[in-house]
Amino acid sequence: MAYLQAFGSVVGGFFRQLGMLRSALILGAVFVMVMAPPPGVRVVYEGWGFIETVLMPTVAPLFLTGLLLDALMSRVMMSDADEATRARLRLSLRTELLVALVLVLAYAPFFLGLAA
Repeated sequence: MAYLQAFGSVVGGFFRQLGMLRSALILGAVFVMVMAPPPGVRVVYEGWGFIETVLMPTVAPLFLTGLLLDALMSRVMMSDADEATRARLRLSLRTELLVALVLVLAYAPFFLGLAA
């Protein structure tokens, strides 16, 4: 139980350090990654399948753009920041670029399947 509390405090501190909006962006991108449809799946226009096969592939590029734009703004803000703020922005920059890379890797098979 102590390990679970320690893990919760580390994760909570990490998201507290990122801030509320960045945390929401990252958690939304992770949710979109989890909902990535497999390549070659048939499109479903009703029910839960609509969310997985139509909505999530539509929202994924929007989250990717948001992650990359926020990473760019973190880098811009680092130029005028003090050392503590610079460390926090460096953490958010690395986290957002890592999540963006995983998002691209999660959706690459689906979008390449559409091209074929």
